[in-house]
Amino acid sequence: MPIVFFLFGLVFGSFFNALIYRLPRKEYTINSPRRSICPVCKHALSWKDNIPLFSYILLRGKCRYCGAKISFRYPLVEVLTALSFAVNASLFPLQQAIALSILTSGLIISSFIDLEHYLIPDTGIVLVGIGAGLYSFFSHQFPGILIEVLIVTGLMVAFFAISNAVRKDSFGFGDVELIAVLSLSVGLLGSLFVILFASISALLSYVILSVIKKKGFDKRAMIPFGPFISLGGYFTLLLIDHIKVLYGLN
Repeated sequence: MPIVFFLFGLVFGSFFNALIYRLPRKEYTINSPRRSICPVCKHALSWKDNIPLFSYILLRGKCRYCGAKISFRYPLVEVLTALSFAVNASLFPLQQAIALSILTSGLIISSFIDLEHYLIPDTGIVLVGIGAGLYSFFSHQFPGILIEVLIVTGLMVAFFAISNAVRKDSFGFGDVELIAVLSLSVGLLGSLFVILFASISALLSYVILSVIKKKGFDKRAMIPFGPFISLGGYFTLLLIDHIKVLYGLN
């Protein structure tokens, strides 16, 4: 089963690459252009240019038509999607694995768009919400968990209002939405760990990059928080049962 999920992950990852490129750009839609194109020369790609992972390797990371370098993001998204699907299938029953694969799809799309454009698309939020809702249903948490979702959402909206009153654009509403929909799968306690994991990983990443680039710490630096929320959310989902046991809730 994990192998099947892995292969499906490669295929879906290829499609997610198209979404990651198109969704933030007004000149494109999901359906237009109908075929994938090279971002540099705009040449329509043939089927042999779109084989997940293998095309990138065979083409040595370059466009067949103009020779432009293909971003490493393309094979990375495909591999991450495939691996997450396989992990879901390895650790969870079939129904929950499918639900979590929908959820992780939304996290991957949201993360890579946020990294480049500092925004979290509605498509990503919707996918995470659908996956989280199905996971909650199949794990017998629904509808009781909705009370916890309302609490998390209220707290995050309040934090958004206060933080942006102190400093404008310090925290994006897309981050609020992402944590809110994730709470549908991890509940109130899990959401606290999502925020904890996200904050620690974001801080460590900023410190490491600052040291590598030999730059001083900038209090006003913009950091896309979506990828860290996604990372924290996924780790929390994998560990949520152990976390509940630790707090005597399971």
